[in-house]
Amino acid sequence: MTKMCRQGALFFLLVLPLIFSGRSVLAHAGVGTQQINNQDIGPYRIWVWSDPEPPTVESYHVAVALTESLDNDPNGFAGKSILNADVVVEMEHQASGLQLIAQATHEDALNKLFYEAIFEPPQTGTWEIRVIVQGPDGPVQTSYSDEIESPIFPWMAVGGGLLALALAGAGTVLYLKTGEKDVAQKPRPAR
Repeated sequence: MTKMCRQGALFFLLVLPLIFSGRSVLAHAGVGTQQINNQDIGPYRIWVWSDPEPPTVESYHVAVALTESLDNDPNGFAGKSILNADVVVEMEHQASGLQLIAQATHEDALNKLFYEAIFEPPQTGTWEIRVIVQGPDGPVQTSYSDEIESPIFPWMAVGGGLLALALAGAGTVLYLKTGEKDVAQKPRPAR
């Protein structure tokens, strides 16, 4: 196998998984749209993110980070991470009243400092999302609203993948037309 064939095969082995993976890895990474930022709820400081953006009926992830709420700590960075809380996330469809409930756990989160709840909301529309933290002094909660849309076709991922394939093909053709040949050239006679 020539060096170019090996390089091309390696390129496709690295690029194809990225093309077809879409956002599935990011959905569990605790990234996305920040819904709640550095809010005190009882003895806790909370941050909440949702993913994907835009939210769709296929999948909705809620990632939660908790720290201690300390006086004289406006940024929320001095408190220790709370890793043993009981965190429940509830989603309620505003038009129909349909409720979905999920336990947020570290097992579902890529970053084990976060709690993550995973949903598959069956309806589009406005949903109220409540995050409930059960502590030693009883439950505390916060909430936000989000608009769930119909799934959209991932045009950017498909277009990027096709562009990468076209560039790799063009590079291969260009190399084969102008690159070094494996066959030794006969020397020309001197005049």
